[in-house]
Amino acid sequence: MMRAVQRILSVFESFTTGKTSLTLHEISNRIDLPKSTAFRIVQSLEKAGYLVRLENQQYCLSFRFTRLAGLVGSTLGIREVARPVMTELAKLTQETVSLQMAKGDERVCIDAVATASALRSVSQPGEHVPLMDGASSKALLAYLTKQEARPMVARLAKAHKRTQAETQAEFAAIRANGYAVSHGERVLGVSAIAAPIVGADDQVHYCVSLAGPTVRVRSQQSKFVKLVLTAAADISSRYGGAVDNPQLRS
Repeated sequence: MMRAVQRILSVFESFTTGKTSLTLHEISNRIDLPKSTAFRIVQSLEKAGYLVRLENQQYCLSFRFTRLAGLVGSTLGIREVARPVMTELAKLTQETVSLQMAKGDERVCIDAVATASALRSVSQPGEHVPLMDGASSKALLAYLTKQEARPMVARLAKAHKRTQAETQAEFAAIRANGYAVSHGERVLGVSAIAAPIVGADDQVHYCVSLAGPTVRVRSQQSKFVKLVLTAAADISSRYGGAVDNPQLRS
């Protein structure tokens, strides 16, 4: 039963914003199943009204998804989507986990799950800090549009006494790796790891961040990076987006 469900979901997830209609052969290749098996699944979904066959014999998602998406959008926000994943990440790492977003030239904490440790980083929902230093800021800045990023890059380069090209190169590296790390950039003795959350529009509006004493985070950085990346991918998936990070395949 679970296998059948996974196959159906894999068909739906074959469609992307860049490829909204697919041939049977393309669907078969994307879900890695024989064409005959893919045809049976696609045919069943077409009969059920979830796929539409076009005149050119390609398939696309039906308007049923628009209705379902409307139901989700009216009842579920990023905080509700992210909270269970954040709680699990905090439990696994025993460090503070927060959900952050960019708003103008500030970073806003939307939600936070604290650890019980006496020595911990403290993040409060509603907290506003300059969108300047720290892993969360860098993870958000790296995914701004060129127009949005231009004044921020200039400001950061001046503040850190670097060239704009060096600042842009740092953001490019964050996008390539899929995460940002900081050690004592905003608060001395505190380290953080942050990864972007991708939405249904394939854009980054939020990030999930883990923060704690540098003495603990540095010693477990590799482990924590993978856990944060996994959490970000999980939240993105639940929020309608998709993250394909090579580090999660290893």
